[in-house]
Order: sequence, then C-alpha cells, then structure tokens
Amino acid sequence: MQSDNLLEEINDSIPASDFEAEYYPGGMVKATMTITAELADRVRRLAQSAGWPEADAYVAALASGIGAFEEARVRELQDDESQAAKDEIDLLIKQVRQMEVEYAVMKYRTWNYLQAYQSAALSRGALENRASGLEGVVSRLRAETQALHEEISRLRAAVQEVEAQAVLPADQPADAPAAATVWQRISRRRKER
Repeated sequence: MQSDNLLEEINDSIPASDFEAEYYPGGMVKATMTITAELADRVRRLAQSAGWPEADAYVAALASGIGAFEEARVRELQDDESQAAKDEIDLLIKQVRQMEVEYAVMKYRTWNYLQAYQSAALSRGALENRASGLEGVVSRLRAETQALHEEISRLRAAVQEVEAQAVLPADQPADAPAAATVWQRISRRRKER
C-alpha cells in the first residue's frame, strides 16, 4: 500500500509508538551530576576508543557500573548454597537472556529506522532538486513573459503608429488610394471593439 506521505509510510512499517511503548515504557529521564575532571576524561577516552558520541559513553559507563554491581552480587550468591540465592541467580540469568533478546530486536529495528531515514533523506533530496529545478523554470518563464509583454507593447505602439499614418485627413478626395481606405476600415473596427 503506497502512502501519500513518506513519514506515514515509514510509521506504518515501523510504528514508533509501539517501539517506545515496548522498550521505553517509562520514557526518558534527564540526569545531571557533577563528576571529577579525571572521571570526565576517562569517559571521553572511552567515547574515543569506542567511536561513540560522548553522551553515549556516559550512558555506557553508567550501565556498565550497574552491571558490575550486579555481577558482584551474583558472585556473592554463587558461594551461597541456599535456595533463595539459586532463585536469584536464575532470575538474573533470565534477565540477561531477556536483555539479549531486546537488544537484538532493538538493533534490528534501529537498522530499519536507519534504512527508512536514508530513504526519506534521498526522497527529500530528490524533492529539493525538483523544487530547485522548478524554481529555475519559473524564473525562465518569468523572463520570457516579461520579454513577451515588452514585445506586445512594442507591437501595439507600431500598430498605433501605422494606424495614425493610415488615417486620411477629412479633406482627402474620394478617389484616394484603396490601401488608405482599407487602413481606415481596420482602424474603425479596432476602435469599435
């Protein structure tokens, strides 16, 4: 089904609202904190080494830190032989498995979004080129229209000059040349219109 609007077509194939509802049910939260210059430098180096934007490196560092705390907890639980510890380890393993699934799906959907974005960007570029071309055509047609108006004005002036020369004075004899009489008739017809 071809949609009139490219963005509607993209949203039909990859509904952003479903994606957000599934993976970001709580939305996003802006967090502000003060850190040491050394820690900020370490995050910048992480971003450079991974080829990430700095903001992504901050998120990765925070998530990695949380993961390290959870890993430490699992290591503590491994030494504990109680059923509660085993249940908690099983729960953590299920969570990791679920995160892997979600990550794979998010990565796939992000790829689809990227493809749709690139398609939209190409379509936009084509539309901009077409609009630019149409602007050129409009400019050319305006110039041609102006030239035609000037030519019409020149021709009207020429016709008026010919008509003025063709009108015979009232005292001209009746046996005047036939051409002069023809011009008189043409002149009268134009004035009657």
